[in-house]
Amino acid sequence: MVKDLYQKSFSVLMKRPLRLWGITLLSSVLLVVVHIGFIGIPAVGFCALLLLEASMSMIYLNSYRTGLEPKTSYLLAAFRKDRIWRVLGGMAWMYLWIFLWFLIPVVGFVFAAIRAYEYRFVPYILMTRDDVKPTDALRVSREQTMGYKGKMFWADVIPVLLWIAVVLVLSLLGIIPYLGVLFRVILFLFNIVYSLFLNLFYGIQHAAFYAELQDAASRPAP
Repeated sequence: MVKDLYQKSFSVLMKRPLRLWGITLLSSVLLVVVHIGFIGIPAVGFCALLLLEASMSMIYLNSYRTGLEPKTSYLLAAFRKDRIWRVLGGMAWMYLWIFLWFLIPVVGFVFAAIRAYEYRFVPYILMTRDDVKPTDALRVSREQTMGYKGKMFWADVIPVLLWIAVVLVLSLLGIIPYLGVLFRVILFLFNIVYSLFLNLFYGIQHAAFYAELQDAASRPAP
């Protein structure tokens, strides 16, 4: 399953890499503008962060499902008057519970990480399922991710392991006299490209899990 999702996610990313990167960058710029505009009121910046996260989740999901070029206006999808309070409440509720689990002494980090995977579908549920209450989105996400948290974890870890492997190899080759300069340049360029597009790949890959599991659940039983 992870292999197929990787292939599909990479295919989607390669169709619109610069467009997706540009929208992601714009999202960060908007967040900075909000923080500057409401300096001294961190709650406003936090709310903007939650809403932009939900909007970006839908941009990745739509890109994965349709393959169409995402529009900049999609960044404001979570800010719609009929949706903003629902999405904001659900996202805040999710992070509140993750934070509370994190406060458990010694093992809090582990429990918080597990809950983060269980609640990964919350943004999509809040944005697409009006029949689910914001506070119930956590339960629905927990049910839908049951049996898949391990796959989602390894899907997140593999790109990091790949990066470590490439960095180690290129770093060792960089020790070679004279020729090593070339490998150090390659390593530098690789790190730049990887850092620019890794988060995009993660965004599409996370959306891919949700899309595929939803499609599988909607298929009639044989």
